[in-house]
Amino acid sequence: MPRKIFVLGIDGSGRVGVGVDELRELLAESEVVVGSSRQVSLLKSNVSLEIPTVLSWGAGMDQLKENITERSGNVLALASGDPGYFGIVRLLKSTFPLFKLEIYPVPSAVSLAFAKAETNWEDAAVISAHGRSYQRVLSELLRALQPGQRIHKLAVLCSPEHTPEFIAQLLSDAGASFERYLVCSNLGSEAEAVVEAPLSVISASQFEPLSILLALHSEPTSEASVSNLRPSDEDVEFLHQRNMITKPEVRDVIFSKLAPYLSAERACLWDLGAGSGSVGITAIQRIPSLRLFLVERDPIQIRLIELNSSRFPGVTVISGRSEDTIWDLPDPDAVFVGGGGIAVLEALGERLAKPTFVLASFAAINRVSQAADLLGNMMEILLPVGRRLPDGSWRLEGKNPVFISWGLLG
Repeated sequence: MPRKIFVLGIDGSGRVGVGVDELRELLAESEVVVGSSRQVSLLKSNVSLEIPTVLSWGAGMDQLKENITERSGNVLALASGDPGYFGIVRLLKSTFPLFKLEIYPVPSAVSLAFAKAETNWEDAAVISAHGRSYQRVLSELLRALQPGQRIHKLAVLCSPEHTPEFIAQLLSDAGASFERYLVCSNLGSEAEAVVEAPLSVISASQFEPLSILLALHSEPTSEASVSNLRPSDEDVEFLHQRNMITKPEVRDVIFSKLAPYLSAERACLWDLGAGSGSVGITAIQRIPSLRLFLVERDPIQIRLIELNSSRFPGVTVISGRSEDTIWDLPDPDAVFVGGGGIAVLEALGERLAKPTFVLASFAAINRVSQAADLLGNMMEILLPVGRRLPDGSWRLEGKNPVFISWGLLG
């Protein structure tokens, strides 16, 4: 018979997921108890039962595995809230595959937080920042904020590395437009605190790191569902916001026109209005000696550019308006203008000391025609993509065209 791990949910008040009689049985069947000092103290304060040998979560999973496997009895593991919901269950299953898990949850911290907000949450998207990299947290937040996701409620489980104030700043930089923001801390305990405030106030304050940040729209809806937060089939090579990225095929066309002007040793390329930085980074992937300057004014795009370009030592990321920053950059061998339009081209006309190859991309034909008056050339790039139909045949699915204009300027 396999050994067992009894995973027992416990909340901030010491309430557990079983009654006293069943708890007595679980303790009697267990050789050791695993929990934090706070969880064990809560358990002791609520039941007058003998507690077996205690092991601490703080020892780390490798040490716990060694300590548990060298014994022969069952284990009682204390876990906050619902341990199967962004909790310890996944890690226990992978660490102790030969053990049988019996799980006894109490309400999760997320459900308690939405209860404090006096609203339902079956239509909420939930993001855990525990044990996740900054890149993953930022990427998931941006996916949740995409207009097509139709997310009306968002809960973020904060962590010491990604505190409520840090998450609030990310939401602010990304232009989140929820109507209510709440930080819920120490739920169920005597130190419980629920603060409702604007993002600007939350980002400038300090909260318990292990809090939950809620972002809510006031009006109830039956449309939103966490299943709307589905993986995108768009470009995944670069982190990007709301599909605002130059597609790979278009990048290839743009690079083919820039490349002849970047053949010199240590050639210099400006990528102005860089967005995710995909065009400039594609260039430095293919020409590693390139000196690349990525200029962007949007704060969340700057974060994405920094992550996307972190592997390339020849990249300089600059935050600001292209029209203001180009005066302090070294003279380029070529310039790509991804954002800013005609105003940036006019500024380049004043800044460039000699005729320099410039290529600009546009989503609107009226703007590219104005650029063509300055640069002398224009092109529409329209690349239909093959999609399989339910009956197995194929059709071509058109995407919105991209317009480019290029020529010498200066």
